[in-house]
Amino acid sequence: MSTNPPHRDRQFFIARGVFGLAGAILISLVAWIALRAGGSSASAADTPLLVQPSTGLRAAESTVVPSATGTAPVSSGPAVAATSPSASPSPSRTSASPKPSKTSASPKPSVTRTTTPPVSRDLSLSCGINAWNGGFVANATVTNNGSQAHSFRVTFTFSGSVRVLNNPWNSRATSTSGQTITLVGSSALAPHSNVMVGFSGSADDPRRLRVGCSVAVTG
Repeated sequence: MSTNPPHRDRQFFIARGVFGLAGAILISLVAWIALRAGGSSASAADTPLLVQPSTGLRAAESTVVPSATGTAPVSSGPAVAATSPSASPSPSRTSASPKPSKTSASPKPSVTRTTTPPVSRDLSLSCGINAWNGGFVANATVTNNGSQAHSFRVTFTFSGSVRVLNNPWNSRATSTSGQTITLVGSSALAPHSNVMVGFSGSADDPRRLRVGCSVAVTG
């Protein structure tokens, strides 16, 4: 009985196992190569050509690959011209407008001030008029209630024009006709004393005359 058939069968099984293992390895290698090729293509397809600028508006930096011939590098991204904003021109200084020359001030009109002697609280006054068809008499009583002597003057104001006929008593007249007659006392009036001053005069209608009077201190 021959022993070759079992030996052949064993060799056949060994050879089939080796070929099967080699085929599995080959299939795995092909699958791996295909997977690498597909992953590289997907990665290349997913790689964006442009990079969006950041919040600070800076251009995306692209990788520059120098060519083998030594030519200038070409950026794969879009060229962004970095322009700095031109400074706004400063306004030119204009020459200041000339100040108006000061003209000489026009002379102010002179004002004549008339000083009115104050009315003294020390002096009091009462006045009246006695009239008839031919004329009238106007008189005033001045009383000094103070503790020192005062010079004074009395002013009569009439409702119509009058004329002084004779020298006033205890006084002198500063005017002799008109509606206002002023009498200046002949001397200073002593403290706690009185004096009567007056004059006689004429008018167109003495009976219709009305009179008022005032006293002022002159010294």
